[in-house]
Amino acid sequence: MYFDALTLAAVADELRETVLGGRVQRVILTGPLSLGLEVYAHRQRVQVIASAHPQLARVHLVHGRLTRGVDQETPLLLLLRKYVLGGRIVGVEQPVLERVLVLSIVKPVRLRNSNLPASDPDEEGVAPDADEPDAAPPDTSETLRCELVIEPQDRRSNIILVDDDNRILDSVKRVTPRMSSRVVLPRHVYELPPPPEKRDPTRVTAAGIAALASGSERDLARALVATYRGVSPQVAREAIFRALGRTTAAVDEPLPHYTLAARLRELFTAPPEPTLALDEHGQPVAYAPYALTHLPRTLAVASMSEALERFYLARERVTDHQQRRQALSDQLQAARVRLERQRDQIAGELEKAREVETLRWEGEMIFAFMHTLRPDQEALEVEGRRIALDPRQNPVEQAQARFRAYDKARSALSGLPERLEAVTNRIRGLDELQALVQISDSFAQIEQLAREAEELGYLHEPAAATPARRAGRPVRLRPLQLVSADGLELAVGRSARENEYVTFRLAQSDDLWLHVRAIPGSHVIVRSGGRPVPETTLLEAAGLAAYFSPARAELAVEVDVCRRALVRKAPGGPPGLVTYRAERTLRVTPRAPRE
Repeated sequence: MYFDALTLAAVADELRETVLGGRVQRVILTGPLSLGLEVYAHRQRVQVIASAHPQLARVHLVHGRLTRGVDQETPLLLLLRKYVLGGRIVGVEQPVLERVLVLSIVKPVRLRNSNLPASDPDEEGVAPDADEPDAAPPDTSETLRCELVIEPQDRRSNIILVDDDNRILDSVKRVTPRMSSRVVLPRHVYELPPPPEKRDPTRVTAAGIAALASGSERDLARALVATYRGVSPQVAREAIFRALGRTTAAVDEPLPHYTLAARLRELFTAPPEPTLALDEHGQPVAYAPYALTHLPRTLAVASMSEALERFYLARERVTDHQQRRQALSDQLQAARVRLERQRDQIAGELEKAREVETLRWEGEMIFAFMHTLRPDQEALEVEGRRIALDPRQNPVEQAQARFRAYDKARSALSGLPERLEAVTNRIRGLDELQALVQISDSFAQIEQLAREAEELGYLHEPAAATPARRAGRPVRLRPLQLVSADGLELAVGRSARENEYVTFRLAQSDDLWLHVRAIPGSHVIVRSGGRPVPETTLLEAAGLAAYFSPARAELAVEVDVCRRALVRKAPGGPPGLVTYRAERTLRVTPRAPRE
């Protein structure tokens, strides 16, 4: 899908109506390549999101409060707080037919180092002043000026903070001279992307359309895209359809040039008509600031921002989750390969222990049958087994040599069974994490699992990033807490530490504990306080345990249930790894949490 110049122009008009003159009272990074602004304007809070994602780049208004997606405070976020937070948006500009949006922001200098009241306990913000006019002119003699430049240009997308001297302060993506001739680095002069050498589509003529036949491109839609500024493939298809009733044509076939020119001008000069195109399931597949007549199922919406929010909401969630889940899963799989290699190595060393016992046995047999040995004898046969002898040494020396080798080897192999058990437990714990990653329902859950995997030593990240993350952002224990149909409290752990928390801190000894049989998954607690648990609650809890496991797609899953007092931490195992006894098994259908 193309976030083209026409779409940006419609969004820019909406921003001028809503945020121009407003004060930025909250700045967050909603993701590694996106940021959010909360603007207090016209007596209301307005949310703006901007993304530089290669496939999902855009900028628009959103409903609902934006949430933070990056834990650490990046240099860009600190600069945004310094220059943007508390400032007023005094300009919203878009270079003609370009995918560039410039937000001009003015901030009083007196706010630079003041303690600003926070609108959120975890995120710095500025509370709105009810007595302050929405668009009060700033005191220009005591102001700090900057520009937030948003460039939603597919793989070249970027978000850049520029100071009043047109110097780059920082950006979402840094571009070095080796990457591009247009450098985007702190302290460099900001330059607008060079405009393409194309014609203005608002002045297109029939002669200009006819001249396309002399070019090298034979397809009409591609020729329009290559010749006119701001024309995306979708705009070209729509113009052709309005003129011809079809979306494809050749430049050298007989064409109504005047009609084509009129329809193309119409798309760029008519008032916006925000539209969504839907598939057979009612899901958005395209958007435009004009009626999409060349697509079969369309829906007119109130604003361009609404169309964009509906189109990108599901896509960005799915993309972020899938990419992050897959990346974490790959890291955990690599960690498992390393642990399996350690386990095999220790198992190989334990195999040598059998050879050690052979040394002891041979020494004992040499002493036992010493009276039968001849001075030149080369072997001793005992119980069908052959013991090699050295004729140059007497039997006593040979037996003592074997005992010395036995003692040395035993010392070297001491602790191997414990090490093998520890590695095996780590693999089991990693399998639990891997299973929880695959069933995680939100980006935040995946990030929590990533933090736990890092803390437990499964992931190997750069040393510069790991300590700050470990020390500054401890894992938050947030188990899923529900109420059953019978009114009993249920708790579901969705990570290793949450499993440990609900089982050994939240649950009492008489509560019921449930877990899918022989499969990694979540721990579920029924907080009964020793009271009898109704069968409906028990089946509901068992269904949750089945749902929060890799078996959630199965028709029937076996779930073990026992008293919490009969659950024990696995000796030497990682968090969440347990043993239990005296369980009974239920066969249930996985059941998602009730809304």
